[in-house]
Amino acid sequence: MKKMIDNTRRLFDEAKKFGILYAVEHIKGFTYNTFSRMEKFIILTATKKKPLKDVIIIESHNDFDCNGGAFYNYLIEKMWNKKYTIVWLTRNKRKKVSTKMPENVKVYWVNSPSILKNYYIVRAKYFTTDGHVTKKVREDQVSMFFDHGTFSLKNAKNFMNLPETIDYYLTASANFDPIYCEERSLPYPNPKLVHLGYPMHDVFYQDTPCEIRKITNKTYDKVILWMPTFRKLAGAERNDSNASYPYGIPLLMFQEQIEDLQNLLEKLNVLLIIKIHPMQDLETIQLLMKHAGDNIVILTADTVKELDIDNYRLLKDADALISDYSSIAYSFILLDRPLAFVLCDVEEMKHGLCVDNPEFFLTGSHIYTMSDLFGFIQEVKEGRDQYREDRRRLCDWLHEYQDGSSCERIVKFLNM
Repeated sequence: MKKMIDNTRRLFDEAKKFGILYAVEHIKGFTYNTFSRMEKFIILTATKKKPLKDVIIIESHNDFDCNGGAFYNYLIEKMWNKKYTIVWLTRNKRKKVSTKMPENVKVYWVNSPSILKNYYIVRAKYFTTDGHVTKKVREDQVSMFFDHGTFSLKNAKNFMNLPETIDYYLTASANFDPIYCEERSLPYPNPKLVHLGYPMHDVFYQDTPCEIRKITNKTYDKVILWMPTFRKLAGAERNDSNASYPYGIPLLMFQEQIEDLQNLLEKLNVLLIIKIHPMQDLETIQLLMKHAGDNIVILTADTVKELDIDNYRLLKDADALISDYSSIAYSFILLDRPLAFVLCDVEEMKHGLCVDNPEFFLTGSHIYTMSDLFGFIQEVKEGRDQYREDRRRLCDWLHEYQDGSSCERIVKFLNM
């Protein structure tokens, strides 16, 4: 009774704070979770003495992307779906996912009621996930946490509580393990940490069609990708930066700065693609999209889906990357190309950085002003790369594997 009263009080408090629609969604979620647990219990009771079925459950950061998406693509390419049923648990609703799926591939929205979905969860042999963990329900099932990025400088401790049902955590190397455990609140040393390479990096070593052609048919001397980490989380009160940005990303504060940036890019025949983090509040991006010129392309989570763009194929085709505290920088170093970090709000990050020696990891140009940004663009245009040796040192320290065989190693490790 006390727990029911506490939950009711908390619901009223959240309704006051976030509104009645939030409260309704909360009630729906609670109801769904209750019925889902009951369904799993009934199915488990009826099948607990039966062997597991050849089923793989996959979840990824923004559906069919990141490590989960790359692993899925590998399984389809190698025709593992002939033996296994592959079940996607998506975060976007089913209507946004193509209905033309390959043989033995099922798709369920992670928050939708479904007896069949829960049947697969109870009977599956393997679970892989990039973020939203579906707990395994039997000891003989195997759960592997891929994560959706390599390593982020931004302190994210306590923002992700991972269940104890995970059997293995994929990390970049033994060197990185202490940082990983600290960020994920895991004990160290930890026998659950495995180094097999990240599936999303395999594409760096493959021949693929030019991803930029999905965005434009124009030809540019250089293409620079800018991928800022999120500051303000969409649909929530979380804001990781004390700084305020009228255009939704750091550095750009006035319309005149955007116009000057467009003029420089046009003069140098350089394309700047600004890829917005899928978790970023898009209301903050509207002004930027309104004032961007022909040499500035804005990509959101929706446009990425519409154009069927893969972030890592896009990275592979970029001549340089502008990052900040995001994990994407530590994927890009595998490509050995110019890299820059926008650090103008480093003192404004509410939770600070996750390492005591950030200079070891900031192996690229440091951008604090628009003048610094223009200087980096000019260097890329001229083919200058002053941080190459620093990047190579960090890449060797961070990445135990630097090849295109991560998915193959994972399949062998799981004994599929």
